[in-house]
Amino acid sequence: MRDFLLFLLALVASLLFMRWRARVAARKLQTQTLPEAARDLPQHPQGILLLFHHPQCGPCKPMVRQFEALSASAPGRVQTINVAEQPHLARAFGIRVTPTTLFIQDNAVQAAFIGAVSVKKLRTLLALTP
Repeated sequence: MRDFLLFLLALVASLLFMRWRARVAARKLQTQTLPEAARDLPQHPQGILLLFHHPQCGPCKPMVRQFEALSASAPGRVQTINVAEQPHLARAFGIRVTPTTLFIQDNAVQAAFIGAVSVKKLRTLLALTP
């Protein structure tokens, strides 16, 4: 029983550590200015959403579908970036994990999310009504 509790404690500790590292990485992405390689991306006064994904990433697949649905509501403000096809953009932004979502406004990253993000949160960032 004691071994099981130690195993469970180690498992919970490692999960909490991974969550903490993801938050730290997301914070590092925020408030960075747009890299030179990203100057060709579309701009919008109300901001744009970028999803960095990989075709073999399981959690990325539903996110890509969500972004495709959102692009109908906010044309020109939502873009997906395949890191396998455009690794220079991923490197320029410092993306190390997929899916990663960035909200860019005024030539700076205003919000960054590592992992899946709810549609409600994405719509809030884009200031769209639900």
